[in-house]
Amino acid sequence: MKVKKLHLKYSVCFVCLVLLLQLGVSCSRKKWGNEVEQIALPVPAKGRLDGVLVDHSGRIHIVGGDRHVRNDFYQSDDNGASWQLFHYDAALYSNKAVYCIAEYGDAIYCGGFDGKMFKNAGAANNDWQLGLGDSWWYTFTGVNFTNAGTGFAAGNSGFERGIIVRFSPDMQLQGIDSFPFAINDVAFVNEQLGYAVGYGALLQTKDGGNTWQQLNLTDDNYRALFVVDRDNIWTVGFNGTIAHITEDGRAFKKVKNGQNPLSNTDRYIDVTFAGNEGYVVGEKGVVMYTDDAGKHWKKMKKFTREDLHAVAIHPLDHSVFFVGNNNTAFRYRP
Repeated sequence: MKVKKLHLKYSVCFVCLVLLLQLGVSCSRKKWGNEVEQIALPVPAKGRLDGVLVDHSGRIHIVGGDRHVRNDFYQSDDNGASWQLFHYDAALYSNKAVYCIAEYGDAIYCGGFDGKMFKNAGAANNDWQLGLGDSWWYTFTGVNFTNAGTGFAAGNSGFERGIIVRFSPDMQLQGIDSFPFAINDVAFVNEQLGYAVGYGALLQTKDGGNTWQQLNLTDDNYRALFVVDRDNIWTVGFNGTIAHITEDGRAFKKVKNGQNPLSNTDRYIDVTFAGNEGYVVGEKGVVMYTDDAGKHWKKMKKFTREDLHAVAIHPLDHSVFFVGNNNTAFRYRP
C-alpha cells in the first residue's frame, strides 16, 4: 500500500511537471543581473502611474494621476537624471487621470478618464493640449496609430461597454465603434491590419478600422497588445494568460493559459518587446521575462509589491522602465 501511494505521488508530480513545461513558463524566479533602481519623481499627492514611453528623441514620459482629481505628466529630457511634472486643468473637467500614451511623428498622445485625449507637439512638458473630450463615462486605456497617421483609442465603461474611437493627428474625431464588452487596447500592424483586445475578446480589422471582426481568442480579460511584426502579436490577460497571435490572426497560442488550474494566479496588465527580449508586468509587482522571442518566459524576482501598470524599453540603452501604484517608478539597466 505504501509503495502504491508513493508511486501515485510521483506520477502526479511528473504529470504536473510535464504540464508546466508545456506551458513554457518557469516556476523558478530569475534574479536581475543588476539592481532595479527606484526613480525619484516629484510626487504631488496620492495617485498611480499608468503609462511610460521613451520617444524618438530619447525623452522619457510617464503619465498617471488621481482618477477623479488630477492628471500627472512627467517628462525627463536628460535620460532620467531629472524630471518635470505638469498638470493640465483648463477646460471641460480635464483634471482627470491619464491611462495610456503613444507617439506619432513629433507628437505625444495620451488618453484617460472620462474620454479625455491630450496631445503634446512641443518639446516642453507644459505644451499639452486637450483634444477629444466628449466620450463621457468611458476610460481610454489604449491608443495607437497607423503608419499614415490615423489614430485609434480603446475605451471602456466597466466590463459591458466598449468603444474604439478613430481620430486624426490634429485630434479631429473621425468615427466611433461601440461594442457590448470592454475594449482595453488597440494596435496596428500596418495601414489596414489592426487588432483590439478587451473583456473576453480579440478583434481584428483588415480595412483600416472601418469594420471589426471578433476572433476566436476568449477566456480572459485581455488588457494589452504589442505588435512585433505582422506575424508576431502578443496580448496578456488579467487572469494570467500570455497569448501569441500569428498567421494574420488565424492562429493563437496561449504560451501561458490563465484558465489552467495548475498555472499560477498572476494578473497581467502590460506587455512589451524589443528584439528577442520581452517583459510582462502585472499585479503585486509580477514581472515575466523572455529572451527568446516569447518561446519561454521566466518569472523575475520581485523588486516591489505594488501593482505594475506599464513597462517600456529604452530603444538606445535598452534599460527597462516600470510604473505602477502609489506613484512608484523603477528602472532596470541591463
